[in-house]
Amino acid sequence: MRSKIYLVSILFLTLTHLISAQVDKPKKIFHLAMKSVRFNGDGSNGEAYLFKPSIEVGFGLQFPINKHWSFNPEINLAQRGHHGKATYTDSTYTERTITLNYLDLNPNFELTLGKVSEFSSNISIWGGPYFGVGLWDNTLVENRIINPNKPNSYMTITNSSESFSSDFRRIDAGLKFGIGIVAKRFVAAGFTYQTGFVNITAAPVKTYNQSLGFYFRVFFDDMF
Repeated sequence: MRSKIYLVSILFLTLTHLISAQVDKPKKIFHLAMKSVRFNGDGSNGEAYLFKPSIEVGFGLQFPINKHWSFNPEINLAQRGHHGKATYTDSTYTERTITLNYLDLNPNFELTLGKVSEFSSNISIWGGPYFGVGLWDNTLVENRIINPNKPNSYMTITNSSESFSSDFRRIDAGLKFGIGIVAKRFVAAGFTYQTGFVNITAAPVKTYNQSLGFYFRVFFDDMF
């Protein structure tokens, strides 16, 4: 009986400490990121990687644990995909652009370094797992081939198709993190990296999402 009372007391004191340590009220987060995305693994099919811009936008909540740690769950609409080119001769090639749109859940934790106050600028490191569900998509393939009717000329054939229904799975999960500067606990900006751990194609082919870019965040109190 005494051991149970002791354990309950310890649990109560721990929770009281955590609650009292929350020196700030929870804040709302507006998140915006501009990234370059690509496939990692077999899905690139030996293509030369080309720049594929993407946008990520979403909202979240910041729950302070203490002055340096917070729990920041977010939900984001995120573009991923790939832009690659396979060259066969000096004039013939296949160029493929794949755009995959996901709804991501990101239960992030954030560490703020240095002396933290409402007037300081600090280094922020955040990250955690992500889980994504594919919403809509598009694959655009451009083939430049020899014109069969004019051997000394070329023709370009473009095809568009849905990706999730044919080549890629809708479920994606992995790790996402970032590092940057947070100013006056109001705005933050920095670099973000994301890598998938779930194969989004059917075996034996292995394809994983990957991205690198810049993020921008605004932290609101009770503005909305």
